[in-house]
Amino acid sequence: MRLRQGTAAVIALCLLAGLAGAAHGAGEPEFGCRKVHRSKAAVNPAGRGRAPILIGDSTVLLPIPNLAQAGISVNGRGCRGFRESLNVAAKLRAKHHLPHLVLMNGYANGGAGAKLIADALSVIGKSHALGLVTEYNADTGRPPAPDTNVLFRAARQYPHRIFVLDWVHYSRAHHAVEPAPGAWFLPDLFHPNYTGAAAYATFLARALPLAKSGHFPPLP
Repeated sequence: MRLRQGTAAVIALCLLAGLAGAAHGAGEPEFGCRKVHRSKAAVNPAGRGRAPILIGDSTVLLPIPNLAQAGISVNGRGCRGFRESLNVAAKLRAKHHLPHLVLMNGYANGGAGAKLIADALSVIGKSHALGLVTEYNADTGRPPAPDTNVLFRAARQYPHRIFVLDWVHYSRAHHAVEPAPGAWFLPDLFHPNYTGAAAYATFLARALPLAKSGHFPPLP
Protein backbone atom coordinates (compact mmCIF):
# COMPACT_ATOMS: atom_id res chain seq x y z
CA MET A 1 0.00 0.00 0.00
CA ARG A 2 1.49 3.31 -1.10
CA LEU A 3 0.76 6.34 1.09
CA ARG A 4 0.75 9.57 -0.84
CA GLN A 5 -0.35 13.15 -0.32
CA GLY A 6 -4.06 12.35 -0.38
CA THR A 7 -3.97 10.02 2.64
CA ALA A 8 -4.86 11.38 6.07
CA ALA A 9 -4.71 14.97 4.83
CA VAL A 10 -6.31 16.34 7.98
CA ILE A 11 -3.60 14.83 10.19
CA ALA A 12 -0.90 16.19 7.92
CA LEU A 13 -2.25 19.72 7.83
CA CYS A 14 -2.77 19.92 11.57
CA LEU A 15 0.68 18.61 12.39
CA LEU A 16 2.41 20.81 9.87
CA ALA A 17 1.28 23.89 11.73
CA GLY A 18 2.39 22.51 15.07
CA LEU A 19 5.71 21.02 14.01
CA ALA A 20 7.10 23.59 11.58
CA GLY A 21 9.49 25.16 14.09
CA ALA A 22 10.07 22.33 16.52
CA ALA A 23 13.58 21.49 15.35
CA HIS A 24 14.87 25.08 15.32
CA GLY A 25 17.13 25.79 18.24
CA ALA A 26 17.76 22.11 18.87
CA GLY A 27 21.12 22.21 17.08
CA GLU A 28 22.19 20.17 14.08
CA PRO A 29 22.78 16.54 15.09
CA GLU A 30 25.96 14.57 14.60
CA PHE A 31 25.53 12.76 11.30
CA GLY A 32 28.54 10.51 11.91
CA CYS A 33 28.33 6.74 12.01
CA ARG A 34 29.34 6.12 15.63
CA LYS A 35 26.66 7.66 17.83
CA VAL A 36 23.18 6.19 18.34
CA HIS A 37 20.51 8.84 18.86
CA ARG A 38 17.43 7.89 20.89
CA SER A 39 14.32 9.90 21.64
CA LYS A 40 11.02 9.12 23.33
CA ALA A 41 7.72 10.30 21.94
CA ALA A 42 6.31 13.30 23.80
CA VAL A 43 2.79 11.91 23.38
CA ASN A 44 1.54 8.37 22.91
CA PRO A 45 -0.94 7.96 20.04
CA ALA A 46 -1.23 4.27 20.95
CA GLY A 47 -2.97 5.11 24.21
CA ARG A 48 -2.00 1.99 26.10
CA GLY A 49 1.30 0.34 25.38
CA ARG A 50 4.31 2.00 23.77
CA ALA A 51 4.38 4.82 21.26
CA PRO A 52 5.40 3.93 17.69
CA ILE A 53 9.11 3.85 16.94
CA LEU A 54 11.15 4.82 13.90
CA ILE A 55 14.36 2.82 13.57
CA GLY A 56 16.55 4.44 10.98
CA ASP A 57 19.69 5.99 9.61
CA SER A 58 20.91 9.60 9.61
CA THR A 59 17.84 10.75 7.68
CA VAL A 60 15.85 10.59 10.92
CA LEU A 61 18.25 12.57 13.11
CA LEU A 62 17.36 16.19 12.36
CA PRO A 63 13.61 15.41 12.53
CA ILE A 64 13.92 13.85 16.02
CA PRO A 65 12.25 16.78 17.89
CA ASN A 66 9.46 16.93 15.32
CA LEU A 67 8.91 13.18 15.42
CA ALA A 68 8.83 13.18 19.23
CA GLN A 69 6.20 15.91 19.23
CA ALA A 70 4.16 13.97 16.69
CA GLY A 71 4.18 10.85 18.89
CA ILE A 72 6.98 8.79 17.34
CA SER A 73 10.01 7.56 19.28
CA VAL A 74 13.32 7.33 17.41
CA ASN A 75 16.38 5.11 17.39
CA GLY A 76 18.73 6.44 14.72
CA ARG A 77 22.36 6.12 13.71
CA GLY A 78 24.28 7.48 10.76
CA CYS A 79 25.33 4.83 8.20
CA ARG A 80 22.84 2.32 9.61
CA GLY A 81 21.73 -0.35 7.17
CA PHE A 82 18.48 -2.29 7.08
CA ARG A 83 19.95 -5.37 8.76
CA GLU A 84 21.04 -3.30 11.75
CA SER A 85 17.52 -1.90 12.00
CA LEU A 86 16.28 -5.47 12.36
CA ASN A 87 18.83 -6.11 15.09
CA VAL A 88 17.60 -3.05 17.00
CA ALA A 89 14.01 -4.25 16.69
CA ALA A 90 14.98 -7.73 17.88
CA LYS A 91 16.64 -6.31 21.00
CA LEU A 92 13.59 -4.17 21.77
CA ARG A 93 11.29 -7.15 21.37
CA ALA A 94 13.47 -9.29 23.62
CA LYS A 95 13.08 -6.64 26.32
CA HIS A 96 9.31 -6.37 25.67
CA HIS A 97 9.86 -2.76 24.56
CA LEU A 98 8.80 -3.10 20.91
CA PRO A 99 5.65 -1.09 20.13
CA HIS A 100 2.86 -2.30 17.91
CA LEU A 101 3.79 0.09 15.08
CA VAL A 102 7.38 -0.13 13.86
CA LEU A 103 8.73 2.18 11.14
CA MET A 104 12.04 1.53 9.38
CA ASN A 105 14.27 2.99 6.71
CA GLY A 106 18.03 2.35 6.39
CA TYR A 107 17.98 0.51 3.09
CA ALA A 108 19.82 3.46 1.45
CA ASN A 109 22.91 2.12 3.23
CA GLY A 110 23.43 -1.26 1.63
CA GLY A 111 20.02 -1.98 0.12
CA ALA A 112 17.24 -4.36 1.10
CA GLY A 113 16.14 -7.59 -0.51
CA ALA A 114 12.97 -9.61 -0.19
CA LYS A 115 14.70 -11.91 2.30
CA LEU A 116 15.62 -8.99 4.58
CA ILE A 117 12.06 -7.70 4.63
CA ALA A 118 10.72 -11.17 5.32
CA ASP A 119 13.24 -11.35 8.16
CA ALA A 120 11.89 -8.04 9.46
CA LEU A 121 8.40 -9.49 9.71
CA SER A 122 9.79 -12.49 11.56
CA VAL A 123 11.77 -10.27 13.93
CA ILE A 124 8.88 -8.02 14.94
CA GLY A 125 6.33 -10.84 15.07
CA LYS A 126 2.78 -11.20 13.77
CA SER A 127 1.30 -8.90 16.40
CA HIS A 128 3.15 -5.85 15.00
CA ALA A 129 2.67 -3.63 11.94
CA LEU A 130 5.64 -2.59 9.79
CA GLY A 131 5.95 0.70 7.93
CA LEU A 132 8.80 1.04 5.42
CA VAL A 133 9.94 4.59 4.59
CA THR A 134 11.40 5.30 1.14
CA GLU A 135 14.70 7.15 0.81
CA TYR A 136 16.88 9.05 -1.61
CA ASN A 137 20.19 7.61 -2.75
CA ALA A 138 22.58 8.14 0.16
CA ASP A 139 25.59 8.56 -2.15
CA THR A 140 24.15 10.81 -4.86
CA GLY A 141 20.97 12.28 -3.38
CA ARG A 142 19.07 11.14 -6.46
CA PRO A 143 15.59 9.65 -6.14
CA PRO A 144 14.97 6.95 -5.18
CA ALA A 145 17.53 4.77 -3.41
CA PRO A 146 18.27 1.37 -4.98
CA ASP A 147 15.86 -1.40 -3.92
CA THR A 148 12.95 0.98 -3.34
CA ASN A 149 10.91 -1.30 -5.62
CA VAL A 150 11.54 -4.13 -3.15
CA LEU A 151 9.61 -2.23 -0.48
CA PHE A 152 6.55 -1.89 -2.69
CA ARG A 153 6.67 -5.54 -3.71
CA ALA A 154 6.78 -6.54 -0.06
CA ALA A 155 3.76 -4.34 0.71
CA ARG A 156 1.83 -6.05 -2.09
CA GLN A 157 2.89 -9.46 -0.83
CA TYR A 158 1.97 -8.71 2.81
CA PRO A 159 -0.82 -6.10 2.49
CA HIS A 160 -2.08 -6.59 6.04
CA ARG A 161 1.31 -6.38 7.69
CA ILE A 162 3.43 -3.96 5.65
CA PHE A 163 2.77 -0.50 4.24
CA VAL A 164 5.06 1.98 2.50
CA LEU A 165 5.47 5.63 3.45
CA ASP A 166 6.73 7.12 0.21
CA TRP A 167 8.80 10.04 1.50
CA VAL A 168 10.58 10.37 -1.84
CA HIS A 169 7.32 10.88 -3.71
CA TYR A 170 5.94 13.22 -1.06
CA SER A 171 9.05 15.41 -0.91
CA ARG A 172 10.07 15.31 -4.59
CA ALA A 173 8.67 18.77 -5.39
CA HIS A 174 10.87 20.17 -2.57
CA HIS A 175 14.00 18.17 -3.41
CA ALA A 176 16.25 21.22 -3.50
CA VAL A 177 18.75 23.09 -1.34
CA GLU A 178 18.36 26.51 0.21
CA PRO A 179 18.14 29.27 -0.94
CA ALA A 180 15.89 27.62 -3.52
CA PRO A 181 12.26 28.44 -2.66
CA GLY A 182 10.57 25.64 -0.73
CA ALA A 183 13.78 23.62 -0.34
CA TRP A 184 13.56 20.78 2.19
CA PHE A 185 17.08 19.37 1.99
CA LEU A 186 20.67 19.92 3.05
CA PRO A 187 23.31 20.21 0.30
CA ASP A 188 23.71 16.42 0.05
CA LEU A 189 20.03 16.17 -1.05
CA PHE A 190 19.67 13.19 1.30
CA HIS A 191 19.15 14.69 4.75
CA PRO A 192 16.18 16.99 5.33
CA ASN A 193 16.87 20.54 6.51
CA TYR A 194 14.81 22.10 9.33
CA THR A 195 11.82 22.77 7.10
CA GLY A 196 12.14 19.29 5.64
CA ALA A 197 12.39 17.82 9.14
CA ALA A 198 8.99 19.23 10.03
CA ALA A 199 7.57 17.90 6.76
CA TYR A 200 9.15 14.49 7.40
CA ALA A 201 7.47 14.16 10.79
CA THR A 202 4.16 15.39 9.43
CA PHE A 203 4.31 12.84 6.64
CA LEU A 204 5.24 9.91 8.88
CA ALA A 205 2.44 10.87 11.26
CA ARG A 206 0.06 9.56 8.60
CA ALA A 207 0.84 6.10 9.97
CA LEU A 208 -0.41 6.91 13.48
CA PRO A 209 -3.90 5.43 12.97
CA LEU A 210 -2.09 2.08 13.14
CA ALA A 211 -0.42 2.87 16.46
CA LYS A 212 -2.91 0.98 18.62
CA SER A 213 -2.52 -2.73 19.21
CA GLY A 214 -4.59 -4.79 16.82
CA HIS A 215 -4.59 -2.16 14.04
CA PHE A 216 -3.01 -3.26 10.77
CA PRO A 217 -2.76 -2.01 7.18
CA PRO A 218 -4.44 -0.71 5.17
CA LEU A 219 -4.87 2.67 6.85
CA PRO A 220 -8.45 3.76 7.50
